[in-house]
Parts: sequence; C-alpha cells; structure tokens
Amino acid sequence: MLPDGGLMRGGVVELAIAGSGLGTTLGLAAVRAFQQREAASFGTRVKPWCAFVDASSTLYAPGVAASGVALERLLVVRPPAEAVGRVALKLAESGVFELVVVDLLGTLGQPLDFPLARFGRVVRRLSMAVDGTNKSVLLLTDVRVERALPLPVAQRIELTRSAIDRLSARVAKDRRGRVSAQRPLVWTRGSAVLAPAASEGTADVRKLA
Repeated sequence: MLPDGGLMRGGVVELAIAGSGLGTTLGLAAVRAFQQREAASFGTRVKPWCAFVDASSTLYAPGVAASGVALERLLVVRPPAEAVGRVALKLAESGVFELVVVDLLGTLGQPLDFPLARFGRVVRRLSMAVDGTNKSVLLLTDVRVERALPLPVAQRIELTRSAIDRLSARVAKDRRGRVSAQRPLVWTRGSAVLAPAASEGTADVRKLA
C-alpha cells in the first residue's frame, strides 16, 4: 500500500503508531524485509547489516529470531534515552547499515519518556546521511503524542488500531506529495507480516509468531 511498494529508500520514514507492541513487530518486519530483499538482489545468501536502537532494552532475542530476522546481521544498541539521537546519527553516518530502526515508543505500559521537541535537528542530519543512497532510517513514534511541530521526515505513515482485528493506515506526509487517505488493514495471526488481501482492496497483516 506504500507509494514505493515498501519503505522509502534514501530517506527518514516515521511510522507513527498507537501501540508500542505493534511498533516492535513492524520494526522487526522491516529489518527482515531489508535483509531478504538485499540478499536476493545481489544473488547471495549473505544478508546486509541492519541496526535497531532499543533504548528501552526490551528486544527479546528468541522473539527476534522467530520473526525471521538474521541475528548475526543485526546490531542492537541500547543507549540511555538522552543519547538516542547521537547513537542514531553514528549508525546512519557510518554507511554500514541498510536500515536503522530507532524505537522511540518504549514498551506496553512503560512508554519511553523521550521528548521529540528537539529531535528535528537530528532528523535533518539523519536525512543528510542517507540522502542519495539506498539506505533508510525508520523512526517508531507514538501517533497520540501532540507536538508543536512535525518531524522533518521524508515520509510519515500513521497506523492506528480501529478494532481488535483491524488496523487503519495512511500516508500522512510524503516528499513527493503521494499522501493517501485512511486504508483498512486486516490483522490476524500467522507467520507472514504483510500480504495482499483476497478481496475489497484490503491488506492482510499477519502478526509475527
């Protein structure tokens, strides 16, 4: 459903979500997709490096492995909240990682106390680090948090849960103007993450085991 058929390359993408558990699931799904896609495009089984900034220190290795992520090619960094921006910049500017996921959500019941008011400057530097490359930065944020100014990202995707088995997604910002209205997504259990729905133009989102 995304304008580029997946996460934008060469830019910073904000995934604004209502619910931290869902953010972790989709962040890991993005890592898996990048690893598999890049390995296939180069005709090799060697998967590229990705990084996950986990300031809440809650990633569970067996769960990450069960999601299909290649652990041997994933760097997990657990900085204190005040160092998240500096660490994310070092990772993006290194040029080593195809995807850098920055979790600014925290966990269910324990949200990460991270102010976004001064994060705009960091986002601009992250954008310069990946601009003109095939690499991306994914920010996981809380869609319910009010802000004086939006983050200067290349693309903002908003995702909310309208029912226990249904999500609603929209592209709220895109640097090429490819915004979209709310689109329903069916949420069920299974091994796949994103698969086209059988009918009614609805995407089927399957939760990671």
